[in-house]
Amino acid sequence: MSHHFIRVFAVVACLVGMPVLAVQAGEDHFTLALPVDCQPGATCWVVNYVDLKPGPGTLDYNCGDATYDAPPGDQHKGTDFAVRDMAAVRKGVAVFAAASGQVIGKRDGMADISFEGVKDASVANQECGNGLRIRHDNGLITQYCHMRQNSVMANTGDRVERGQQLGMVGLSGQTVFPHLHFQVERGAEIVDPFAGLDRTQTCGIGENTLWDAQTLAKLPYQPTAIYNVGFAPGKPDLKAIRDGQYQDQAFDASSSAMVVWAEFFRIRAGDEIVITITDPEGHQIHNQRIPLKANKARYFAFSGLRLKTPRWQSGTYRGYVSLIRNNETITVSRETDVR
Repeated sequence: MSHHFIRVFAVVACLVGMPVLAVQAGEDHFTLALPVDCQPGATCWVVNYVDLKPGPGTLDYNCGDATYDAPPGDQHKGTDFAVRDMAAVRKGVAVFAAASGQVIGKRDGMADISFEGVKDASVANQECGNGLRIRHDNGLITQYCHMRQNSVMANTGDRVERGQQLGMVGLSGQTVFPHLHFQVERGAEIVDPFAGLDRTQTCGIGENTLWDAQTLAKLPYQPTAIYNVGFAPGKPDLKAIRDGQYQDQAFDASSSAMVVWAEFFRIRAGDEIVITITDPEGHQIHNQRIPLKANKARYFAFSGLRLKTPRWQSGTYRGYVSLIRNNETITVSRETDVR
């Protein structure tokens, strides 16, 4: 989780000296494209929305709680697009300009380090990490945070065009998971691109949503996410999982155990996780239900079985991870081959 306001960037914006223009509904037909080169729900996930309730308490655009206070007692000001792990960061997930405009602030060079492992002072006034601020022709400003070290490709004063690559998703600044924090501002007002400009209804997509139609269709409201699932030959190491070390790991037929693990965003008390494994013939060989007793912003679970024969049967094993909430179920599956 992260505090995203970039004080250094704000100073740059003031020095530019350009007035912030009022943006009327539909003016110039301004829309935003998806700012990350990914497939939502498959290789990236919206894991936090804008908190539309300033001060204590949370309220996302759909009148849910898929956001958080940042810092405590304030509002989360952007939309967080998470990628699976650091292996994805190392491979490279491109960040694109959501709309054309002029760069009015830049930072680069900060290391990609989880905030869990550093002191608060090390990111003071640099909570956004590596990133950019872009002023658009209609006065709106977009901000891109937590980009990969030394990946930022535009400089202050540059004109960038919609769809132009700006850099890569990273883990810089005050954050504990790799993602792009994407923020929209109208003067001193934070704008949720889902709610859009000057929304009249209380909940749901605004009449003047800022996302273009193609992007909006890719981003259905999802109050929770199963975003990282895989197999392990024994008790999984969470640090190694988040580093991406399990993604391409071959499964040895003599491994002492077969375990399916998963990471979740925003689980709630009363949810239930179900982990199932089937053998190469499709027979269920493991099933465990895990009731959840507390709300968690991020959660890790695993379950499996020990080897009871000399070797695992050759073939493809499938793991299924389900999250059940209020009689609704979402399921993600993975497979591994044993030869």
